[in-house]
Amino acid sequence: MIKDIKSSGLLDIIKEKYEHDTILLVATAKDNVPNVRSVDSFFYGGSFWIVTDLRANYVKEIKKNPYVMISDAGHNRFWCKASIVGHPLDESNLVIRKVYEKVFHNWYHEVNNEEIDTVCYIKVTPYKGYVHKDKLGYTFDLALDKVTITPITHHIDVKLDPFW
Repeated sequence: MIKDIKSSGLLDIIKEKYEHDTILLVATAKDNVPNVRSVDSFFYGGSFWIVTDLRANYVKEIKKNPYVMISDAGHNRFWCKASIVGHPLDESNLVIRKVYEKVFHNWYHEVNNEEIDTVCYIKVTPYKGYVHKDKLGYTFDLALDKVTITPITHHIDVKLDPFW
């Protein structure tokens, strides 16, 4: 079954799974060598958000190549474009900073020293991906406003064919 993004329920599924404090994997590449690391993240406003440091290797890799992959280390995966949106105290980031404080309410200020000028937010916006819920797989392309919903009739580990 093929639907548009809105009628498919896809965004509701993504919000349900990721709008809270979530450890995700971010894959980047340097000189065609992939690198993956875990980050603390959440989904808000159509993007995944990460607080980090400009000196981190993966941030340097994003500066050179903004195309990344996000995964929950399960079968849900997102092809994304990442952008460094600046320091948490930048005026343009005050709204998203409030969201960070709400989502990471127990520890945001304990581990993020905003006095360091290299602290930054990264916005990671999916353009394609795959998620599953209730024995249904949702393969999506946001630019095409298209979601293909298919029943999962096999063990999910069996079918990991790329769809690009």
